[in-house]
Amino acid sequence: MTTSAREPEGIHNFRELAPYPLSGGQRIRPGAIYRSGALELMTADDCSWLTGEVGLATILDLRHPDEVQPANPHALSGLVRAISIFPEDQRQEDVIAELNGLYGAGPTPERYLHYLDVGGKRLAEAFAVFAHPADFPVLVHCTAGKDRTGVLIGLLMDVLGASDADIAAEYGLSDASIDRLIRYLRSSGRALQGTDEEIRARLSTPPERMAGFIALMRRRYGSAEEFFVGQGVAEATIARVREWLAV
Repeated sequence: MTTSAREPEGIHNFRELAPYPLSGGQRIRPGAIYRSGALELMTADDCSWLTGEVGLATILDLRHPDEVQPANPHALSGLVRAISIFPEDQRQEDVIAELNGLYGAGPTPERYLHYLDVGGKRLAEAFAVFAHPADFPVLVHCTAGKDRTGVLIGLLMDVLGASDADIAAEYGLSDASIDRLIRYLRSSGRALQGTDEEIRARLSTPPERMAGFIALMRRRYGSAEEFFVGQGVAEATIARVREWLAV
């Protein structure tokens, strides 16, 4: 049974990673991987649904420690495995300033490729979580649920053998949650710069952006599998991820 049609009241950009077809004639295992934005505003009903019907076992939080609110932990904090994609020895605002200086204020394929430079080992550590069936279902999230989460999910889909079109389309689905994301950011005290049109443009997820990132990633590394191997992920780990998630 799929649970992807439900939209949690307090969690923006939530969805199941659908059973996309894979090159070997299989599909991504349904009900195994979910993705979302930050969880601090989840309701009691959201929590009950995630632990009950979904049966969530692991929450993979890709945020920098500066984004986490230790004084306001969410109800499922006991399931969290925190793996910040951005370096923890730098302030989050300094990381973002550096990225903005290199690539401008909005996401680009080149900016996403830079995530692999600054967070390669952390992406590899996060990917390795998918090799352990006992840790599923897994919810992957960051603040918006589209950039760091999108890069990891895109790499995973490439390893599994999803088509470029489906990798790009999956990323594009986050566009439907822009209004909820804006409300979350404002409710958490973020000062969003620019007009509403400019803000929405920065937060948008056009599929061609993810397609561009995947093309750049392949040009540099050959494939997502080769990228992860280069970061120290064992071939046996990659085989276990495929064995579990390609069905």
